[in-house]
Amino acid sequence: MNISNEKNICAFLKKLNTITSMKELSKFAASEMLNLTNAAASCFCLMSVITNRIEIKQFAYSDTKRKDKRVTHLAEKIARVGVDMLTNKFENDDIIEYFNSISKDEVIIEPIYYKNTVLGFAAIISGNQAFNEKNSTLAGILMEGLNSRVEVLFLNEELDKTNREKIQFLASISHEYKTPLNSIIGFSDMLKTELVGTNNYKYVDNISKSSKFLLSLIQDILDMARSEFKPMELKYETFRPMEVIKDIIYSFDEVIKEKNINFSYTMMDVELTADLKRFKQLIYNLISNALKFNKPDGKIVVVTYVDENKNYFFEIKDSGDGIRKKDYEKIFNFFSQVNRDKLKRQQGSGVGLALCKVIANAHHGDIGFKSRLNVGSTFWFSIPKDGYFGDDEDIFY
Repeated sequence: MNISNEKNICAFLKKLNTITSMKELSKFAASEMLNLTNAAASCFCLMSVITNRIEIKQFAYSDTKRKDKRVTHLAEKIARVGVDMLTNKFENDDIIEYFNSISKDEVIIEPIYYKNTVLGFAAIISGNQAFNEKNSTLAGILMEGLNSRVEVLFLNEELDKTNREKIQFLASISHEYKTPLNSIIGFSDMLKTELVGTNNYKYVDNISKSSKFLLSLIQDILDMARSEFKPMELKYETFRPMEVIKDIIYSFDEVIKEKNINFSYTMMDVELTADLKRFKQLIYNLISNALKFNKPDGKIVVVTYVDENKNYFFEIKDSGDGIRKKDYEKIFNFFSQVNRDKLKRQQGSGVGLALCKVIANAHHGDIGFKSRLNVGSTFWFSIPKDGYFGDDEDIFY
């Protein structure tokens, strides 16, 4: 193999690893295998792992041989028989035997495998009787690269299908769970108004709070599932974050008093362009975590500011349990809980912080923390103060 061929192969493999769709792969494979081998025609056919039907059938012809009817008919015949064998679910051995029987002289045809099953093939045809002998090694190298990329794309296709099914399942059960929960919350809140000042008030109040916690947990899990499948959709609006944060802090007033937390804040009064609902979710989750893992008589400090790049920052510092260094890497992972020996006394699903990261990243912001075990933690996030209106803004609207 000469140096020129080696460079061309390297370029082929490098480009191959950047391809993200089967359609793009088929066009690239058909044209590049044609060019690299100086063939007259090429054909690329592939079944979908989802539909089990031929989804890709791509032909390419060299300019000099485009009108050669013999080459054209041969390419079409190879494709027709190969597709028939694939769609009629012939055994692997039978398909490969057919490929071997015609892969000689002026034809090279190679199977495309996925999980040990033949799901497609690539064929190159020439009018030169010595074509196979001269190009079989080159074709083998190209096909090895193609098979590897096809496997990656098929895996992604199956993962997308799994994610879609997971979202549909979660959406279905969330609807089934949310309907009775909303009834429980509504009726328990009605009962609370009638039981104020009685011994039974605290029991009904506990029913209401527990139901609301379960409802928020179901919504968090549903949001998590959606975020894994597609970018989070944001609805931008302009608001004053200081007012929003004060309202959320007030909603935790009972917990703050119960644990005797020294809660203080210093906030810059500015306007922010972001998704208000998701912003509230960020603040609520971070304050909830700080309170959850803080000790009685502890301290929490909230600070907000805008940096020189017009990024809005929110920081919350607590004097709680802190985080072990070995847990740093998984702190923002879904369904991951750290310091499990201390979590026995806590409620938590391991979804809140992971969802915070998704929300911050969707705004093209960032999130992070610093912590010392048994001393406390500081969590922060940043988002562009005036929203993000870059090249991919349409993704989030």
